[in-house]
Amino acid sequence: MRVDYGFRINGIPKFFLEAKSFKENLDDRKFIEQAINYSWHKGCTWAILTNFESLKIFNAEVKTTHPWLSQIKSLHCDEFLAKFDELYLVSRESFENRLLDSEAEKWGKKAKKTAIDKQLLTDFTRFRSILSKNISKLNSAKQVTEQELDECVQRILDRLMFIRSCEDRELEPKTLIANYREWESKGKGHLIKSLRATFLHFDDEYNSKIFAKHLCDDLEIDNEVLHEVIEGLYTTKDNEAYDFAIIDADVLGTIYEQYLGHILRKTEKTAKVTENHAHRKEQGIYYTPPYIVNYIVRSTLGKVLKGKKVDVEHLRVLDPACGSGSFLIKAFDVLNEYYKENDADYKQTQLDLQSGIPFKTKSRILQNNIFGVDLDRQAVEIAQLNLLLKIAEKEHRLPLLEKNIRTGNSIVDDENVAGPKAFKWEKEFSGIISSGGFDVAIGNPPYVRQEELGEIKPYLEANYSTYQGTADLFVYFFEKELNLLKENGYFAMIVSNKWLRAGYGCNLRRFISGFWIEELIDFGDLKVFADATIYPCIIRP
Repeated sequence: MRVDYGFRINGIPKFFLEAKSFKENLDDRKFIEQAINYSWHKGCTWAILTNFESLKIFNAEVKTTHPWLSQIKSLHCDEFLAKFDELYLVSRESFENRLLDSEAEKWGKKAKKTAIDKQLLTDFTRFRSILSKNISKLNSAKQVTEQELDECVQRILDRLMFIRSCEDRELEPKTLIANYREWESKGKGHLIKSLRATFLHFDDEYNSKIFAKHLCDDLEIDNEVLHEVIEGLYTTKDNEAYDFAIIDADVLGTIYEQYLGHILRKTEKTAKVTENHAHRKEQGIYYTPPYIVNYIVRSTLGKVLKGKKVDVEHLRVLDPACGSGSFLIKAFDVLNEYYKENDADYKQTQLDLQSGIPFKTKSRILQNNIFGVDLDRQAVEIAQLNLLLKIAEKEHRLPLLEKNIRTGNSIVDDENVAGPKAFKWEKEFSGIISSGGFDVAIGNPPYVRQEELGEIKPYLEANYSTYQGTADLFVYFFEKELNLLKENGYFAMIVSNKWLRAGYGCNLRRFISGFWIEELIDFGDLKVFADATIYPCIIRP
């Protein structure tokens, strides 16, 4: 259940507030749990409950047997002046200076709940592992390859995630748990058959690639394994209830980026999923913090949308290393905000879902405005899923996004060098390229050191003026993105700041000098990425 207000600084939520009427008792457990659970699902520490007479502050991260125990402050309106220092704890200045966090430290050390992103990552990694092992064991005669197995598990989890999101948004009844309970009461048969009937229903209702016929529909899975996965999608092992209606795409993106860093290894008898930091490093996978994504999108696409003659219908936004889609999701949000504010029909009917206008507008944004490419097929599928979750509505069939979000090597278009993933921009996005290119290019390109580029270096030297033998892969994304832009298009991305000083950046600095640089933010030695010793900068030519 949603709360009434969110308070943010630079787009980052600092606390969520649930307001009740004067007559309501703020000690009612269901009110406290509503406020706390919403904040936890949003990855936010603080929840506030008020009836305009009293105000209660709760730490949503504290692990307690009773929600009252997570309360750190309670103020009555008669005390506001006498205890103004305590009231000041919920001011903007207080959150900018982390005063409430400091107060909480004085309050005492309390066991904390697992953060929502870490909890989801733990659970999804476990689901992936038990599904992989079980499918490998039961379907050995089908000779499913390692890649096929990983793809099948991913497709099953994507479907279950989509269904749970629809359930919690009340677009569909509690289908998964009802399926299990009905099957359990009968005490016979295979749960997977009942689940496949649900998949067919969703395919009929939403018409998405997620539920289209797939190899995973021909595989056997044990009832006990499916039960563990389904049950785990409703409640964590700490007995915290998941609510997928209020989990932000940022959170899903965070866990999926890390999830993709886990490698499946299949043997003749089993399959095992393990975390592989080397794989993440090799692929250059580092999840961009939401405040960085928000800043980059709003300083590019946001500026374009402020133009007096902007043609929104034909505005093309590109992320050529889109990963799980965090930049594209934010671009969708900004475009949707624009329509809400400027389209009279949308404004009038956004509460009237039966009109179909809000859904049609959102669908049009995905099909007309949002484009992405990534080398990782799984990441592309996850990006498509995350975008479709943004627009899913009852009785509205979802668009197919295969032509917008594609798998490929954005930097190499020669099949002799990159194999089947070689990406020919003039062919794959022919209409956009022939009309001048993209209007906005954004993102966080992969950071892959030059030692890993040996096989493609001759191609890079022959095709990129920014080539230097010791240059990181992101250097070539600079050149590619700027060449894919329309004249006067907007560009911004976050990259390592080493190119500003290192010898390998000399050709890139020369190339960039041909563009007007509107903004350059160097973070110096500030650690922006939690799990990487990369010191980035943002550049906006």
